[in-house]
Amino acid sequence: MKWDFTHNLTNENFNNYENSSLTYIIYEKENIKNFDLKFTSFKEVCFKNCKLENITFYNNHMLKIKFLNCELINVNIIESCLNKVVFTNCKLTNTSFFESTLIEIEIIESIIQYSKIENSNFENSKLDDVKLRENIHRHNKYKYLTFYKCELTEEKFISNPFTNCDLKTSHFQNVTLNIDDLITSKVSILNMIELLRDKGIILED
Repeated sequence: MKWDFTHNLTNENFNNYENSSLTYIIYEKENIKNFDLKFTSFKEVCFKNCKLENITFYNNHMLKIKFLNCELINVNIIESCLNKVVFTNCKLTNTSFFESTLIEIEIIESIIQYSKIENSNFENSKLDDVKLRENIHRHNKYKYLTFYKCELTEEKFISNPFTNCDLKTSHFQNVTLNIDDLITSKVSILNMIELLRDKGIILED
């Protein structure tokens, strides 16, 4: 899953994105607000120390994108394809994915809260030391995902099967999840205790 940019990145101002190729670019310390981007392709682009607010990506294709130390607020990603996208030390608030495909995604040491993932395919990806708080996951297909040392708090998983996922190093608190959706995935005994406790079932020796 590890990858590097193949070219040196050129500093650009996001306000000029319509005049840019959106390839081999870095946007740094920008406050990007109130944009609708439709039918756009990004390739090998880095957002560093940026704030993205009230943005809609509709039918976009993103390949080899990095978000580093960024904040995303009220960002909607709709009917888009994300491939090899990395979020490192980011905060995603009310950031939602609808009808999208996410492949080989890495989310590292980040917070995701009050967000939605709906009717999307999320595959071959890793969440590493991520705090997930009060998000809604509805009608998604999660395949070959690793949740490594994540904290899931008040997450709601609705018709959201996990296929060959690995959650055994993570922790659950007040999570809504159908236990049957975990069939084929790896969980720990502690995971099961946490999930059953949230359903009011107490295990005793």
